[in-house]
Order: sequence, then structure tokens, then C-alpha cells
Amino acid sequence: MTMIDAHQHFWQLARGDYRFPRGDDPVLYRDFLPEDLAPQLQAEGIESTVVVQATDTVAETHYLLELAAGTPFIAGVVGWWDPRTPGALEDILALAPAGKLVGVRPMLQGLGDISFMLERGSLRQLERIAKMGLVFDALVEPSQLASIDRICREVPSLQVLVDHMAKPWRAPAGFEGWTRDMQGLALRANCAVKVSGFPFAAPPVGPSGAVEDLVAFLRSTFGQQRLLWGSDWPVAEREGGYHKVLTRLRALFPEAERNAVFGDNAARIYGLPRDKTSPTT
Repeated sequence: MTMIDAHQHFWQLARGDYRFPRGDDPVLYRDFLPEDLAPQLQAEGIESTVVVQATDTVAETHYLLELAAGTPFIAGVVGWWDPRTPGALEDILALAPAGKLVGVRPMLQGLGDISFMLERGSLRQLERIAKMGLVFDALVEPSQLASIDRICREVPSLQVLVDHMAKPWRAPAGFEGWTRDMQGLALRANCAVKVSGFPFAAPPVGPSGAVEDLVAFLRSTFGQQRLLWGSDWPVAEREGGYHKVLTRLRALFPEAERNAVFGDNAARIYGLPRDKTSPTT
């Protein structure tokens, strides 16, 4: 079994362009670099990872691609892009041919209305992203899922990944809406979901909102071929660390589904050839 962590981050605070983590965060406000993660990957048998942007600058994407070039276990990079920023797409697409860029991610959560993503100019950019073979990672909240559904329908050639299950715990009052909207997204063949980022210490969201129930719902709705596991490290340090997060999530999937969810789907959806995935040495 080839295990791939489909969602993790690195940051180096001295670079100076991060809005997260905040300075008063005792767990996350420090550097987290490949040498910090490598021993944990080796201990868990994780062969490779996809590192995802953590701030809204193209400069950080350059930084992550530089890390990837010198780090064998990084199989892919999801860089930052926002359709409202002039030139951002050109900058990102220029990076794609030469490196490990596999996807793009605007930072949509917390913005509320994201109708700008549905404007003709934004959709044309998404069409170009799809043509380049890049994945669109959607960092969204439950209230924004209708817009993601529209994107899936308007750009059927685009592979969409909903990060962190769309964070249903951020809108407890709208749990039923999350369920309905995720069922709608499951009808879109170009949409998949990352099972990641769950705050274990948070109270359940609604009557069936424990992580066990959320995963069971996603398994029955999307099926094993459209779910990907990601650690969300180093944010996982808030939840007890890498081993605890992996162990708890892995236990929620039958053994017959684990190859797909914990490796094969990430390789297929992100287009990671086997020669891009390397042991954690």
C-alpha cells in the first residue's frame, strides 16, 4: 500500500507574508519545515505528501516549489491563486511546466459571498486551470457549497477537491444544509472531498455531527473512490499530533477502502506518477 498525505503545510515565519498562524498561538506560531515532518512520515509509512499553500501570495508558492524541488517526499504543491488578483493566474501557470505544481487554491473561507468565483472571467480562468491539468482545491464553509456546485457544473473538465469536508463544524446551525449540499455535490463526477482538518475537541455539529458520523455520511454519499485523507499537519498538532490524527481517521474506513482513501485516490486525482512519489528518506 502506497500511502500519500494529500494535505499538509509548511511555513517559515521569517518570510513575513503569513496571516496564519497568529503570534498568540502557542502551538503553531513557529517554523514547520520538511525536516520536522520527515520523521513522522517515516514512522507512519507515509511515502509522499501534497503540500498546500498557507497564505495568499504567489511568493509563497515559489517557496513551496523550491522546498519540493529539494524534498523527495513532496510529490505535489497546491499553490495560491485568486481570480481577483491581476496576473496571478499567469504567474501560477508559468510555474506549472517545470515543477511539482498540481493544483491551485484561493482562500475562500471566511469571505461569505463568493459569487465573484462565478463571474465569466473567473470561470474562464478555471477553464484554463483545468486545461493545464491542475486541480482546484476549494477551501470553503458550508454556506459556500452552492457556489462550488455551480463551478462543478459550469466547468465539468475541472477536478474540484473540497478541503476539510467543507468544515461543517463552522456552521452548526446549518448542518442540515451541509448534508443537502454535499449530496448535491456528490452528483458531480468532477468533485471529490478531503477527509481532513476535523477538530476533534469541538462538540458534534448537530445530532449526527461527530467525526465518525461525518465520515460515514461521506462514505455513503461519495464512495471510496472520491475521498482523500490529509493530515492537515502542522494544524494536526492542535489535535494531538500526526499519529493520533492518522490513527483515528484510518479506523473509520474498512480495510478494503484504505488503499484508495489513503493513497491511490490522491495519486490519481492530483496526477502523481509513481516516479513522483518517493520514500521518506
